[in-house]
Amino acid sequence: MISSSSPTIERKAYPWGRAYIVKGVSEAPLILPSVTTVLKLVVVQKYIDMREELGEEKYQKVLEDAAFRGTIMHNMLEIFILEWARSKNIDRALKKAQIYAIDESRKEDGKYAKLVEKGRKLFFNFYHDKFWERISEVVENEIFLYTIFKGGWAGASDFVYRDLEGNLIVEDFKSAAFAKTEEEIRAYYLQIAAYMFMCGEKYNEIPKKGIIRIANENDDELQTFIVHDYELKHHLSQFIELVQEFRKINNL
Repeated sequence: MISSSSPTIERKAYPWGRAYIVKGVSEAPLILPSVTTVLKLVVVQKYIDMREELGEEKYQKVLEDAAFRGTIMHNMLEIFILEWARSKNIDRALKKAQIYAIDESRKEDGKYAKLVEKGRKLFFNFYHDKFWERISEVVENEIFLYTIFKGGWAGASDFVYRDLEGNLIVEDFKSAAFAKTEEEIRAYYLQIAAYMFMCGEKYNEIPKKGIIRIANENDDELQTFIVHDYELKHHLSQFIELVQEFRKINNL
């Protein structure tokens, strides 16, 4: 018998990537691959070439540094959003985000100070965009989502909110070294579509838009890519094909 209590969720690393083990929604625990793990099936030639050019060790270092500065950016945005949602005080929200960055830059005798500064600059690209002016209500921040539809998948969405017209919006923040090309951001459309679908299940309302915003280190401009509700089916069907391919490859 399936438990009537809330499901339990455990994140687990497998040889093929990250997954979430969900117990309490079916007779047996569900193994749900993360959205980002599934999207590794989307091959971008640029990164294959970069890996060959740099070698495995240097390539992994590039990825680690990018992940670190991206985490700084995300954490600053999260701190800012949560404080703004609570107090509606922009200056207070910015101060809290800045204090976090300063504390991080001082750790281990400033070992990561340069990467923290990169993450801070990326945060300010979002800050200067004044994204909060488009928000009427913060619904969730860094929310875990999952579905068992078509085998299932799971992941964490950066930001769910209602815009000034009351529409439900799901948004994801990205960081990059340079502006992304259309080939590079194909996976992002599929990712935001997967999040839109899971949000639709959770809130019983399909988001009006899924938005990807990307800040890069090379300039101050944000790239913005939007999946509208009427485009969801197109992108979602492509993502589901990847999920099924991924499960077949890994015997899930």
